[in-house]
Amino acid sequence: MSVNIKNERVERLLDEVTALTGESKTEAVRRSLEERRDRLARSSADLRPADRLRRLLVREIWPNIPAEVRGTRLTKDEEEQILGYGPHGA
Repeated sequence: MSVNIKNERVERLLDEVTALTGESKTEAVRRSLEERRDRLARSSADLRPADRLRRLLVREIWPNIPAEVRGTRLTKDEEEQILGYGPHGA
C-alpha cells in the first residue's frame, strides 16, 4: 500500500526530519509512527482500569450518543425490555 501526502506542512516537517536525521522519508515516517504508537501505549498502560474505562467512554462511546439522550435514565419497562424480561418475569 502506498501513501500519498498532499499536505504542505506535513511535507515540510518530513523534509526537516529527513535533513536532520539522514533517514529516508519512509524510514522517518516509520520511526515517527512507532514512537507515537509506543508513547500512546505507555500512556494507556499507566492508567488504572477505571481511568482507561473513563477515557474509552469520553473518547469513543459518549460522542456517539445523541445529546438529547445523554444524562437521561431508562424507565423500569425499558430496562426490563433490554434484559429480556416479559410481563411474567424472565
